[in-house]
Amino acid sequence: MSDVKSLFLHQQKENMGSYLYSTPDPSIEGDTVNGEEYYREIINQSQDYYLYQEEMQLIHQVAHKMAFHVPKEANIIEFGTGTETSVINKTLPFLKAIKQVQNYIPIDLCKTYLHQTEEIVTRELPEILIKPLEEDFIKNVDLVKNFSTPVVFFKGSTITNLSPSICIDFLERISQALQPEGILIVGVDANQNESSLRKAYNTEGGAKFALNIFHLINRELPITNFNPTAFKYDFEWVLGEHCVKHNAISTQPQNFVLDQVSINIKPGEKFHLFSSYKYPIEYFQTIAKKGGLEPLDCFIHENKRMVIHVLKPQQLHK
Repeated sequence: MSDVKSLFLHQQKENMGSYLYSTPDPSIEGDTVNGEEYYREIINQSQDYYLYQEEMQLIHQVAHKMAFHVPKEANIIEFGTGTETSVINKTLPFLKAIKQVQNYIPIDLCKTYLHQTEEIVTRELPEILIKPLEEDFIKNVDLVKNFSTPVVFFKGSTITNLSPSICIDFLERISQALQPEGILIVGVDANQNESSLRKAYNTEGGAKFALNIFHLINRELPITNFNPTAFKYDFEWVLGEHCVKHNAISTQPQNFVLDQVSINIKPGEKFHLFSSYKYPIEYFQTIAKKGGLEPLDCFIHENKRMVIHVLKPQQLHK
């Protein structure tokens, strides 16, 4: 509620990323909320959406090298498990490469993802104890403190939905939560090529995925006289900020009420829904250091776009 209000009132921007991967409500006939399916269509049908395939390839290539940094009897905490396909192709290779795992804690806001993850890991790795958590890990990083020897696995380049300042704050909280012997393994998109980015994001599928947020708003919140279809997608690449801005532009005037707050929208009004930051390797490592983390290792896909960073709290090196 607070995120949506601040978006429509232009009090906050790029704050809707956590709500992208929605699923239909089975009790609603013809429910139009289905961000999960739209994302699956993107990764399965778009040859230009390199992020998924290249990170998957990279994890398969370096899973054993990533596992080398995992302490014995670690608790593997995954931020954002993602789709069933993602768990099979990215999470499992990493878990299978680790010799000793105390617990596996998948965390996601999507119940469907958590159920699928639990079923897959239980079937493939029955010796691992699974403790799924339905949480917003961006806002609740401190939950990492509840587990000894934590290893946070954060694939999918989801961290690049965060602006540099928010990312530093997020990493500071992770650094504190990982003390004294935890590590962070995080996937990051380092692509700086506008043509490649435009082909990946500025598509019909990408637009459906981004704009489905308005259908979720219409379903979940106390809102009246709101038309979730009255927006068009706008791709914007800002090189100096290493940022793809995913905007929605209003296509018609709207006067609606959200939780007793009257909101007026004009045609052409732009709303910055979320961002995809593309952090070059050294730039991200600088951000990590500002956030209290020390780079331990770095794995780069052959196309130089997808990167996996291994980071550790700086205090351990003092």
